[in-house]
Amino acid sequence: MRTNTGAIAMAVVALFLGVAAAAQFRSQDVYSRSLQLETPSSLTTLIANLSDRNNELRNEIFDLRRDIESATNSVSSGQGTLSEAERQVLRLRVFSAQSAVAGPGIGIRIDGGFDERALSDLVNELRNAGAEAIAVNDVRVGPRSYFTGTPDRAIAVDGHALRGPWIVHAIGASDVVYVAMTRTGGIIGQFEVIYRNTHFAVTKEPALDIPALAAASR
Repeated sequence: MRTNTGAIAMAVVALFLGVAAAAQFRSQDVYSRSLQLETPSSLTTLIANLSDRNNELRNEIFDLRRDIESATNSVSSGQGTLSEAERQVLRLRVFSAQSAVAGPGIGIRIDGGFDERALSDLVNELRNAGAEAIAVNDVRVGPRSYFTGTPDRAIAVDGHALRGPWIVHAIGASDVVYVAMTRTGGIIGQFEVIYRNTHFAVTKEPALDIPALAAASR
């Protein structure tokens, strides 16, 4: 039991840290693409927001490590139960997009020109904001999902071609994720600078159902 729980804990931490690191690296792309369009005052806001996101990410990693350590110590001392290991398995399945998820969150509707790099930026920003599960036009996005363009201007997620308007659903604390997306200097504001003829609508959703990850299309 101790060995299984330890392995589960390590797997959860490794997966979370890998996703978090990749998201933090990739999410800078949208900002670098819009720097030439910004004024000195708006650049100051962007720098402040980047610092805030870095601090939030560090806090999330610290909290996860603390929770995992606490659960592992409980099992090692004989105070833990099978349910603790089961919760870690469920958490791992959510992180890896292997299970369907239901709960509150937000929706983002994108009408107009958009591209695969921007969609990747948006997904990573949602993860940074604490989204537990994400789907685009009802296609689940996993930690290793990839985004490509198509000749007819659709966006493919893991090889599944999706045409606009694109509806992005994210399950998580709806108030927190909504503010992260819509705050001044945030990613939606940056998109509105880059894609001036595209409409972005962000809404809080009381109940969402996001499917498990589908097999990649060849």
